[in-house]
Amino acid sequence: MFPAYLIRASIDWVRHNEQFQDSNPYSRCQEVVKVCEQLWEQQIGKADLYLLEPASVAGYWAEFFHAEDPLLDEKEWKEGLIKRSGQYDSFDEWQEWFKRTYAQVYKDDNIWVGVLMSAWAHTHQYEVLYTEDSWEFRPSTSYLPTSEMWRIEPHMQTAGEVLQELWQDEVAAYKAIDFTIDEQSVSYLGKVECLGIDRKRFSIVYPPRANKERQLLDVGEMVADIVLPAGDDWYRHLDNIIFADDVIDITALVNRAQYVFGSKRRLLELSVDQGYDQAKIQVAAEGWLAFEAENASA
Repeated sequence: MFPAYLIRASIDWVRHNEQFQDSNPYSRCQEVVKVCEQLWEQQIGKADLYLLEPASVAGYWAEFFHAEDPLLDEKEWKEGLIKRSGQYDSFDEWQEWFKRTYAQVYKDDNIWVGVLMSAWAHTHQYEVLYTEDSWEFRPSTSYLPTSEMWRIEPHMQTAGEVLQELWQDEVAAYKAIDFTIDEQSVSYLGKVECLGIDRKRFSIVYPPRANKERQLLDVGEMVADIVLPAGDDWYRHLDNIIFADDVIDITALVNRAQYVFGSKRRLLELSVDQGYDQAKIQVAAEGWLAFEAENASA
């Protein structure tokens, strides 16, 4: 089972458990950490809290700001946090104001850091990325609603295995055109929609004649776009062709994945001898998906 799924399932269980209905969002976050640790030990083994706690906290506050069915106290907290955090261009200024104003309750722990970072991220079009020793912001990507997570849950393992195999085929295809794909494990438990593939960091090494630096390749986001494409409302929803009638169509999944993966590969291949803008035009003319190339250096 994917770690990200265990975390999201724990969050949903705590949020809807009558036992915690009279608590507050901060207290429920504390309970989520405990439940995540218990589930982790049952399903995976001894939990590493240096990684699991920030992952659980980041997941909880992300759901807090995106929940389809916010509780009354969540609505009140959310409105207050958005109103205040949106007034600060700097996260550090927002944090200092909060620490001074709420000195009686504030603690230097992961939960309060998660509250403040998630609030500021939400009002400034960022999302929070954690590791076991740092928190940081990155540009927002589409969110997976919990209802969509439950829809994909019966198919996660199958879809994940198929996509892992197809990605290995892609690695071989890159090698055939003189590219190299490097991968390394990272201290990140991922997002549900990436089906475990985002637990590795991928970078692409161009052929020597390209004279370009290696770049990061966000394979996890490509996987998310295959199975749960973003809609007009900034949320992710199951692909209606692959998951028609909630039954997974493996042929459709393979075709879609080969198209998305192949489009990225073809764009990078063409960019060796021409600029990205010209490469995108040619990719589109060839019938591939003409999305942006990766620009971040590894």
